Amino acid sequence: MRALLIAVLGVFILTAPSLSYAGDGTVADDVVAVAQENPGKTAGVAGCGAILIFPPSWAWCAATLVGGAGIDGDVQPVLEKLTE
Repeated sequence: MRALLIAVLGVFILTAPSLSYAGDGTVADDVVAVAQENPGKTAGVAGCGAILIFPPSWAWCAATLVGGAGIDGDVQPVLEKLTE
């Protein structure tokens, strides 16, 4: 538990300077924009969050990422080339 706390705090300390903005935009605005542009991949990444809670869930992570890419339409060109 102590190692996890150190890892989380270390990531926060290392990423905090790069997440700050000097302009009008905020990090939350960027996150919302990315989530609106790619809803399937966002759901896939959220599904991968289950790995932190339940480690044997690698299959769920893979399924949500592939499903999310399919929803966003990233898999369509590959499927079209395979079915030609």
